[in-house]
Amino acid sequence: METANLYPVFLSIHHYLSWGVVLVLILAAGKAWKSLLFKNRWTSTDTILASLLMVGADLQLLLGIVLYAALSPVTRQAFNNFGAAIADPGIRFFAVEHIAMMVVAVIILYIVKSRVRKAQFNARKHRMSAIWYTVALALVLFSIPWGRIFS
Repeated sequence: METANLYPVFLSIHHYLSWGVVLVLILAAGKAWKSLLFKNRWTSTDTILASLLMVGADLQLLLGIVLYAALSPVTRQAFNNFGAAIADPGIRFFAVEHIAMMVVAVIILYIVKSRVRKAQFNARKHRMSAIWYTVALALVLFSIPWGRIFS
């Protein structure tokens, strides 16, 4: 199959999966804040949400890298003339800003998962999760190409 034919398929999967990841991230952050405020213990639901979040984020990152490096005509155009791409806000968003912020969000999720696993106290686990899931959510929401979704 030609890459021109693969691009819309990968882009659609990336688009729809992104909403699943956003939903799980909202649920995980909300549950973490609620558990922190009500001093709940860490439950298997917290672990399952964290795992679902990581699987979704990993798939999104993999699809995004394939789109970025191989399939996207936008990044192909950016790589042909990076100076002009940086001057164009639309191209710069996808060539630099979107991928950079999404990679940072995934790195944050990995750090949180590792630190939560090592934390001994429920309050610490929920506090770390609540704060850093919220930061990751803000980065993700800021990085979504809203103009392209609603135009």
